[in-house]
Amino acid sequence: MYKILRILPVLFLFFGSIAVADAKINLFPQPRYMPSLSFYDDNGNAYKLKEFHSDLLMAVVWSRSCGPCLKDLLHLGRFVQQTRDKGIEVILISPEKEWKNVAEKRAFLKRLGANNMVSFNDRKANFRDGMGISVTPTAILVNKNGEEIGQITGSIQWEDPDVIDYMLKLKKDVSEKLNQGKAADQQN
Repeated sequence: MYKILRILPVLFLFFGSIAVADAKINLFPQPRYMPSLSFYDDNGNAYKLKEFHSDLLMAVVWSRSCGPCLKDLLHLGRFVQQTRDKGIEVILISPEKEWKNVAEKRAFLKRLGANNMVSFNDRKANFRDGMGISVTPTAILVNKNGEEIGQITGSIQWEDPDVIDYMLKLKKDVSEKLNQGKAADQQN
């Protein structure tokens, strides 16, 4: 029994590093039109991704029953603390059917240190399915114009300084492309 307990942390580190290595970043050559799919706040109000106007929005689609998602939420809470005032907004979207009530969801997110993000509900998986998401966690990356610029699929060490630097550089690049596009439009 003692040998098993000694090897568990090694297995966790090994498999944890695989989950991080398995994260896939797919940035699109051109921004994509965002489908008009709704998700809902805890009061039942409908929202669409194009309604957010952050320099870079990360809409993280996750599930309570997904181990990598729960691990991601621990890291995302720390990521948000470090990037909160730098133009990156993170929202969470989970299946509505997983929660008995709002209090249960809020308590769950608080235990994971993810209560510093706004959380939304996906009714009947319409949002997830409409976006073509088959793997969770998936972070949908959206520019200030409400266009999808890419997705990050799988678990990642969000609070790692290299990841934070990468995301801040991505936000800067996205903003610069939008500004270049606006300048080109004004010249024409």
